[in-house]
Amino acid sequence: MGRRLTLSFDLDGTLTSNHFVDSVWMEGLPELVSRRQGMDLSEARRMCLGAYEQEGPSSIRWYQLSYWLDHFGLNDMEPAGLVSRYAPRVELYDDVLPVLGELQSQGFPLVLFSNAARHFLDVEVSRGGLAPFFDQMISVSDDWGMTKAEARAFLRLKHLAGGDVVHIGDHLEFDYLVPRSVGLQAYHILRDRGPGVEGSLNDLREFAARVKGE
Repeated sequence: MGRRLTLSFDLDGTLTSNHFVDSVWMEGLPELVSRRQGMDLSEARRMCLGAYEQEGPSSIRWYQLSYWLDHFGLNDMEPAGLVSRYAPRVELYDDVLPVLGELQSQGFPLVLFSNAARHFLDVEVSRGGLAPFFDQMISVSDDWGMTKAEARAFLRLKHLAGGDVVHIGDHLEFDYLVPRSVGLQAYHILRDRGPGVEGSLNDLREFAARVKGE
């Protein structure tokens, strides 16, 4: 019998809703900027969004809260403190724990594979009770110094797994097109925002059915 497939999961927008991370980036950081620079909150939010977009999600800086605190002149603030303020907003999708439990019981090695920085990932894992399900939990940005925009991240994941990997995530480029470009099997999950592709999945139950049928 061949080696079991390793199943790789994105975090934000796949296992957890974006409510928590959006609260930090769209609410918490703009509020700090507003107070420090004496500007209206809506103006501070526009300034933050403009800076984020200029950097772009392919850049490792996009995920580094310490970089943005420094960028906005807030380097006396602790990233962990800002993140923990919004920890109660971590939300798992309803299908997550049942499906992870089912796949784990079937003997699949499970990996959490996220661009999220450790400040975010560790809070989400703790609040969501995710740790018991995963053999490895990788912050691609913090642990490996790269992002899932880079195909070499998925090649390294495959090498680490020692065999075939199936990845699922909600980012059409980073979780679907990039891994497929280097020969990994990948699924795109729509959740609550698009666009999708032909074959996009609506929930993790569909994913479990696909991998168990292979």
